[in-house]
Amino acid sequence: MNSRRRTKYRPAAIILLVAANLLPGLSPAIAAGEAGKWRYCLPAPRFAEPRAPADDNMHFSADFAEAEGGRYRLWGNVLGQRGTQNLFAEQITYDTENETAQAQGKVRYRNGDRLLFGSQADMALGSETGEISGANFWLLDKHLRGRAEMLYIEGPEQMRLQSTLFTTCDEGNEFWRLKAARLQLDQAENVGIAHHARLELLGVPVFYSPYLSFPLAGRKTGFLIPTIGESSRSGTEFSLPWYLNIAPDKDATLTPRYMSNRGVLWEGEFRYLNARSRGDITLAYLPGDKVFGENRSAVSINHLGDPAPGWRTSLRYQEVSDGEYLNDFGNQLNITSITHLESRAEVSYRGTDWGAAVMVQKYQTLDESRSLTSRPYARLPQIKLDMSTLSIGGGLELDARAELVRFDREAGVIGNRIDIQPSISLPMESAAAFLTPRLGFRHTRYTLQRTAPGTDASPVRNLPLFSLDSGLFFERNLGGGGHASLQTLEPRLFYLYVPYVDQSELIVDENGVSRVFDSSQPLLSIGQMFRDNRFNGADRVNDANQLSAVLTSRFLDEGGRELASASLGRIFYFSDREVTLPGRAVETQVASNWLGEVSTHWTASVSSRLSLEWDALESETARGNASVRYHPGPRSALNLGYRFERDRLEQSDISLMWPLWKGLSVMGRQRYSLQDSVLLESVAGFEYESCCWIFRALKRRYRVNVSEEQLSDTFWFQLELKGLSSVGRDVESLLGRDILAR
Repeated sequence: MNSRRRTKYRPAAIILLVAANLLPGLSPAIAAGEAGKWRYCLPAPRFAEPRAPADDNMHFSADFAEAEGGRYRLWGNVLGQRGTQNLFAEQITYDTENETAQAQGKVRYRNGDRLLFGSQADMALGSETGEISGANFWLLDKHLRGRAEMLYIEGPEQMRLQSTLFTTCDEGNEFWRLKAARLQLDQAENVGIAHHARLELLGVPVFYSPYLSFPLAGRKTGFLIPTIGESSRSGTEFSLPWYLNIAPDKDATLTPRYMSNRGVLWEGEFRYLNARSRGDITLAYLPGDKVFGENRSAVSINHLGDPAPGWRTSLRYQEVSDGEYLNDFGNQLNITSITHLESRAEVSYRGTDWGAAVMVQKYQTLDESRSLTSRPYARLPQIKLDMSTLSIGGGLELDARAELVRFDREAGVIGNRIDIQPSISLPMESAAAFLTPRLGFRHTRYTLQRTAPGTDASPVRNLPLFSLDSGLFFERNLGGGGHASLQTLEPRLFYLYVPYVDQSELIVDENGVSRVFDSSQPLLSIGQMFRDNRFNGADRVNDANQLSAVLTSRFLDEGGRELASASLGRIFYFSDREVTLPGRAVETQVASNWLGEVSTHWTASVSSRLSLEWDALESETARGNASVRYHPGPRSALNLGYRFERDRLEQSDISLMWPLWKGLSVMGRQRYSLQDSVLLESVAGFEYESCCWIFRALKRRYRVNVSEEQLSDTFWFQLELKGLSSVGRDVESLLGRDILAR
């Protein structure tokens, strides 16, 4: 090493390592592929730099070096390092006293995820400030790159650029880029400010703003990118959202949505999220809808909270101005299936030995032609208490549930109901079998108003219940190195006895008609066979003298994951079922229909389900539901579905999103009523994804109900500029909800 004057090195200030050759690998090393959002992009540049020493000193290595006082001149593959700072150049002059460096020739500076290039640079390495001329830059964590005539580093998280442009696209293939006369990037404040900003698509200017403020991550107060759409119901649509970043845990959005056929729909949303609660409030108002002829509005409030250990709160309030609101303005593909809007508020507590909940609930019926006496009851309120299973000695266990609820409605009988259900059981279990006798009692008492003259306004029902649940577990090792390593065989018998008590006069309205507040009879299923009441709700408790028999077999892999299961079952009745819902006939069959269920998940990408109800008396299928799903990747899925209910419906449902070749995918869905020979809904579209942009287009045709002659049309498109924003309707959320995540 040549030197003008001998100098005693001060290791605390600088350590010089002089080598004939710097470590190999200084040329850019291309990372071996990046998954996810940037999977179609060339990887960002990487450099194999040696690990910096652990102390706080600035360390340099170079081919040649000379020193004069506290000033050093280094040339030939010069690399300076301290912590996450790396400065590389062909030549560097370094002042140890001020910790300043002047670099020339192939300058490269990196600090964390910030990677800068230039022809020359003046740096204050101690304060992490400086300037680079002819700069190129990368923000590696955001896959953002650009260039500037001058780049000023103003601290570890601030940069200021002049005559700059940036993009997330690959070099030489810039679909979009943002140019600005001046640009400030402040990662500490999460803000970017551009002066005289111009957005270009394929080199064509499409947007200009003299001043533009945008967030580097997440969002900040200001206008969001507008959305555009087309609908046969509403015409051309255009919306321009205004976003308000209130606090780290609160924000709001105000969106005027212009529809050429209707007018302007004003939509507002407020959201909050903190350690103890989360929720949102959405309001919408359309004055003087030119198609509907009236004002239109909607309100939605959602809240979930856990204010203290064991406590939970929830609120869901929904209301629309009319029954057609969701069909005209809803954004979900399956919105036409909604017939009622539920509103409810609940507070619950769950302790070690008991739990309680208080709830109020009401419904808005969207079909306003339905009579008042056929609409759901409101619960004002419902109070529930339940006791955890309590061991009382000798293997006996005690549990109990109680409910007090007030049912209200505009028309018809209303009233209060108390329902108490204690039970005692004796579980006997081993690894291969179980037997559980249970004896229960159900006391139900009503206080009714608006009943028929001469009827009991305070009826009472008392019922004992007895059940005997039993099962065996057999298993065998399959061996042979197959996918499934274990098969089980699980027979189960469930006997239920409940004596008959006439319940047709429990609730009688002012016209002498038998009613129920909340009872219904669900479709029979394998799980339903092991319940002590075939009705939902407490207004009806079945009379029963029956035996449920179910045989289940499962296939498991070595890790215990279920690969497939099949169940076959039937209920055998030893007496008629005289307790029925109002207007239903006594059930006299000696056995239920056969029920079969099969599910498979042999691989991570293929799954299927089949449920079948076979009517042995008629020798035909009463009900069936089949589905097959092929989901080989996060952006590909094929779903096949079929539903059948004798004399009621027969529908097919096919949906898919499938890649054709690199970046191009097709998407679609068709729901068809085979019974009516009517198309219910069709969705067709495509998605093209490149490195830095995605375009999605989708056309939906649908009927609100089968009787409609004409299909309604809606067209959605979305252009997403990765790392910047998107334009158009949110097609991606629809895909995730209705096709990809089914």
